Amino acid sequence: MIQLVLCLALGADGGAPAATKLTLSFDADTPGAPAAGLEAVVGDWLVSEQKGARGLLVDGSRWRSGTPSANLADQAKKLYGERYAEFLDGVRAFAFFPLAVLRQEVPEGDLRLSVRFLPLAGQIDQGAGLAFGIQSDGSYLGVRANALEDNVLFFKVVRGRRTVLENVRNTPTATRAWHMLTATLKGKVLTVELDGVKRLTRTLDAAPKGRVGLWSKADSQVLFDDFTVEPLR
Repeated sequence: MIQLVLCLALGADGGAPAATKLTLSFDADTPGAPAAGLEAVVGDWLVSEQKGARGLLVDGSRWRSGTPSANLADQAKKLYGERYAEFLDGVRAFAFFPLAVLRQEVPEGDLRLSVRFLPLAGQIDQGAGLAFGIQSDGSYLGVRANALEDNVLFFKVVRGRRTVLENVRNTPTATRAWHMLTATLKGKVLTVELDGVKRLTRTLDAAPKGRVGLWSKADSQVLFDDFTVEPLR
């Protein structure tokens, strides 16, 4: 099981909770098994212990052209119900990009997403990202850092085609060291921080709606920990 840390804040009238903060720490999950709170729809995602820490490892060491999960149809049904076939068509096209989707739906409105990540290996990429606005057709938005390129990207994926919308260079991201990636969504404004330093601010066409998850690329081997979804009220 995944350990869920829930923090409730009272509404302005002291009544019902106004916000719920969800953190997936993976500490209670079994190494070598899938994570309880995420659907690994593309790529190899297993709980692992690396450098004395337990987290969710995306392992691209066997990557060639990318491989959807063997249970993709069942996972798609869990995430999108009757619209799962549309999702299947989309994710099969972007098997180049490992993706693990949070099983729990997130509330609409402003959000802050964050994750700690440890780049371990990868000759093509060592990419760690956050995906948001994940739609039933498999399209989504994302931000990512990369320990081989020392940059931060904001991008969209539509029907398997990724388009980079902004590239922020000179963002040092050492390999085999822990980092923190944060994406804050307030209305149509996206703010991205890497290790507590603001790296990108952009006004989107519309406020993102949809599921959220973790993202990677190609042969990356990255350990993720403390994936947090925090509604902002």
